Amino acid sequence: MASEHSPDTLCAEPGPPRRAGTVRFDRQRWSSSALCRQIDVLVCELSWEEQRPSDRPVIYLLHGSGHDPQSVRTQTFSSGSLAELGTAFLVVPAGDSGWWIDSPVRPLSKYSTYLLELVEWTERHYPVNRDREARAICGFSMGGYGAMLAAAQHPELFCAASSLLGTLDIAQMYPDYYRLQYLLGDNPVVWQRHNPIQWVDSLAGTALLLSTATQAFDRPQNDAFAQALRSRGIPFEYCVQEGGHDISFVRENIGRHLGFHRRTFERSRSQVASQRAAQQT
Repeated sequence: MASEHSPDTLCAEPGPPRRAGTVRFDRQRWSSSALCRQIDVLVCELSWEEQRPSDRPVIYLLHGSGHDPQSVRTQTFSSGSLAELGTAFLVVPAGDSGWWIDSPVRPLSKYSTYLLELVEWTERHYPVNRDREARAICGFSMGGYGAMLAAAQHPELFCAASSLLGTLDIAQMYPDYYRLQYLLGDNPVVWQRHNPIQWVDSLAGTALLLSTATQAFDRPQNDAFAQALRSRGIPFEYCVQEGGHDISFVRENIGRHLGFHRRTFERSRSQVASQRAAQQT
């Protein structure tokens, strides 16, 4: 069972960086039917001396508003954090300011459907394992919101989800946050339909990690989301650390999240191996 860290205490520091090979970045442009245009995606992997499996796990990393795959590469990663990838691919799509949702009031803004297309595209073009147990999603700020909402709306796709500084209870921003108002309109029912906290029951079978900062505006939303999970007995990890809602917090903590997903994949592989061994005896 995943541990839950009290929001009143700081998480223990992660362990030393894992030994890794060279980081390889593959920038691609692909055609999205949902968005009716070509769009960028960045795929990261580690180059290891030993042979890598052909069916590798994959983590989708959703960026925040004002960012893109290139800024994620230059502003959030370090050699130590990317060492936590292990054998996984890290896929960083461009999300513009679409909040990773299909807007009910902007017909051309279909970033939720686009994300599902991206999963299919990745599995056609890279040697990834197509099982749920080898697929995870992560994001920061707007991307943390999108990652948790996608995991809840599509629990059959992702075995793990994590959020850094995610806005996980957007009702707390209604109706004043103009970017969401632009995409969701003024109807509070529509906002709740796109509110991650309203979907927590769907996360019961998903490994979860939440991170926020002591001075971040999103902390009350993360506290509320954690309480909703807690009240339903859903296991999760919750880390609150010093800092604010900024990219430096993401850079300092992204390695923890990649490591969380790597360990989830490793546990899943071990469980599958044990089940197969038991079937053969």
